[in-house]
Amino acid sequence: MSNESYDPEATLEAYGYGQPGKGKTVVIILLALLLLAAASGAGFLGKLWSDEQSKALDLEQQVKTFTTVVSELEGKNAELSSLLADKQAETERLKQEWETQVATLKKDHAEQLQRTYAQMNEIIYDSRSTLEYIGDIETRLKAGQRISEEEAAKLTGVINGLAFLHQQYGKPLNEFRELDRYFARQLAAIPADQPDPRETASPLKKIFKNKEFKEERDNYIENQGRRSALVEAKGTVAAAYASAQRQMADISLDINQYLAQLQQIVDSNEQSAAEVDTFFDKSKEILKIHDRIMSIEPPKVQSVQP
Repeated sequence: MSNESYDPEATLEAYGYGQPGKGKTVVIILLALLLLAAASGAGFLGKLWSDEQSKALDLEQQVKTFTTVVSELEGKNAELSSLLADKQAETERLKQEWETQVATLKKDHAEQLQRTYAQMNEIIYDSRSTLEYIGDIETRLKAGQRISEEEAAKLTGVINGLAFLHQQYGKPLNEFRELDRYFARQLAAIPADQPDPRETASPLKKIFKNKEFKEERDNYIENQGRRSALVEAKGTVAAAYASAQRQMADISLDINQYLAQLQQIVDSNEQSAAEVDTFFDKSKEILKIHDRIMSIEPPKVQSVQP
């Protein structure tokens, strides 16, 4: 070890710290470094804050955009709900209107069928009244009188009834139900194989129960006479019916044309009665043919002699 004594000042000076002004320089340098470090840190923190702020702004904008979209969707949903409610209300209204129209049509159709059925019965069973009615309508039209909707509806039933009657004569007699039922019921009440009591009664009954025997015999004679008359009447009607069929076949009916002409007469007065003369002529001819069939009288019951 050196024998020289240690001098702190000399040591500081050797490193440059003991010289005047150098200590301040070092302090300044250190402060500058600290400031640079602080500035760098502040810049980093500022950038970090700026990035976070930008992200926050972006997120806020996204939230606003999403809120706007949701609001628009809610508005569209409300609009669609309103449209759907309106459409449902319109559908319900149309449904009720359609049901009302169907009910009205059913009612009108039922009433028309009832009128037509009534007219058919009158035509079949009282053809002379129908003849008078048609004649009255013809006279009124020729006089220039107009017919009402109600009268036209009745006349429509007559036209349909005449068409039905004309069609019936195209069938065999046994399919003309009104005539066939009458004879079937009458003949069914009299057995065809009813035995003659004179042939089946014993001699003792004829002698000792003469009154009872005579009553049975009279009843048998009456039934046989009635049956013979009905069979004869049916034969007469069958012959007349065949003739009526030929006459009906010569008559052609254009129902649609007559109905159209009738509607034109109702709608305006331009359609003259002369233009529907064909309808009146054919209608009266059909009714007269049918009246001759319905006017056939069965022969009087003739007693069968013992």
